Amino acid sequence: MCAANHIASNRLRVLLVEDNPDDAFLLDRHLRRNGYAPEMIRVETEPEMLQQLQQVELPDIVLADYNLPSFSGPAALKLLHSTGFDIPFIMFSGAVSEETAVNSMRSGAHDYVSKQNLARLIPAIERELAEAATRRNSRIAERALKASENRFRSLVEALPLGLLISDASGKIVYANRAIERLLGQINGKPLLHELTLSDISPLLSEHLKSLVFTPVNSEPFEVSFSRADGASVEALIGMSVLDPESTNGDRQIAIFVADLSLQKRSEEIIRQTEKLAVAGRLAASISHEINNPLEAVTNCLYLLAQSDLPGDARHYLDLAQQELNRVSQITVQTLRFYRSSTRPAQVDLHELVDTVLLLLDSRIRQMEIRVVCDLRASSTLMAHDGELRQVIANLISNAMDAISDGGQITIRSRSTRNWYLNREGISLTIADNGIGIGESIRNRIFEPFFSTKGITGTGLGLWISKEIIAKHHGSIQVRSRCMASGRPTGTVFRIFIPIQQDASPDRAVPEENHCKLEGLRSLSG
Repeated sequence: MCAANHIASNRLRVLLVEDNPDDAFLLDRHLRRNGYAPEMIRVETEPEMLQQLQQVELPDIVLADYNLPSFSGPAALKLLHSTGFDIPFIMFSGAVSEETAVNSMRSGAHDYVSKQNLARLIPAIERELAEAATRRNSRIAERALKASENRFRSLVEALPLGLLISDASGKIVYANRAIERLLGQINGKPLLHELTLSDISPLLSEHLKSLVFTPVNSEPFEVSFSRADGASVEALIGMSVLDPESTNGDRQIAIFVADLSLQKRSEEIIRQTEKLAVAGRLAASISHEINNPLEAVTNCLYLLAQSDLPGDARHYLDLAQQELNRVSQITVQTLRFYRSSTRPAQVDLHELVDTVLLLLDSRIRQMEIRVVCDLRASSTLMAHDGELRQVIANLISNAMDAISDGGQITIRSRSTRNWYLNREGISLTIADNGIGIGESIRNRIFEPFFSTKGITGTGLGLWISKEIIAKHHGSIQVRSRCMASGRPTGTVFRIFIPIQQDASPDRAVPEENHCKLEGLRSLSG
């Protein structure tokens, strides 16, 4: 209860350290004559005083005699200070020397009133109660301010937006966690280790100079930072003067930093998607144009087959017809892939592997590659046969590119279960003993248009393969080992495809993306 309320209600809780009951009676009567309704609690010993200071309701003021038989005013003052309570303490004693009074005040007593001069007691009590209330209100305001500062600091530290504060010279005086995560270290130093804005970017230093002399918030601008690890960070910067009314040299500048890396990546993905759409339309257009001369050549071969031909000529005619059928099938599939997606059907995975190996047979023989097939899975599943054939062809072709003449490719299939997806399916593993794939390249092999084959590669094969497997609700993984002393090298691709496809395309690639990528099948081998 504050001092004003005490006085208004005339209630005053007094803890009196006094051994004389008559003096306590006179004090009580004096307070009542001056408008108070005192609740007097008299103690004579240290344990008694400590007990009263441990009560729920504390006294409003402590009045203490200087000398008691087993206690004293200075000892009572020391005990009060040990509790940490801010309760006015007035030394209330008989005739003592001026030196004793001064020592009491130096020890922390708020005032010293003689029992022979009670006229000073009431003004001293009212003054000390008012000052105690002021101190109490000040502490409440300080705690509220500190709590507000802590909330603000917690908010700033939790912001995903980076925040730097610099002085007028550009030295960084504050950096929140977001900016430390974003920038890490500059030139091998932490952000708060004698760094300036010019160490981060000269552009920041230029804007700082403008703001120091003209405290008007600048328009946001983009900056490219270089981290200590060499990585580049694209960011949007906003700068603001925190104290525009201060002098130039005392101003502080807040620098807000928004990471644009995700946005830049999204823009790059959009550009890649647009390139894919254009390439898909081009592939479909080429396939359409090829169909017309294909029909004419097919008709000519048919008419030629009706003629009497020698055995060798008949053999070559059959080979030409087979190759022409392959070209026709590619063009038809390309057009069909671009226009729409077919429904899955029962597919024999082992038969798809056999057809791919048959198509690549001449190249396999030429490179003297040994192909080991260990196909033990229950091979029938629901899938898009043309798409899976394309995936198998991509992986086997890549394996052939990775190995030298006389190398080996191992193809295995097993019936298995994907515990992460909780589905029964077939795993198909294609392994080679080639040169392997380095980690930096392995992290990017599924990106569109990323290729290590120079002008001979489109960079689409593995990207399309991953999209096809995702469309079938499956997964594709890669492990590889490069050249090392005494250790074999090679790469292993493992595909998992569920036996039954879901009716809902929850994990499938969106249909519009299929339309963009499926027109590229003939380009991705």
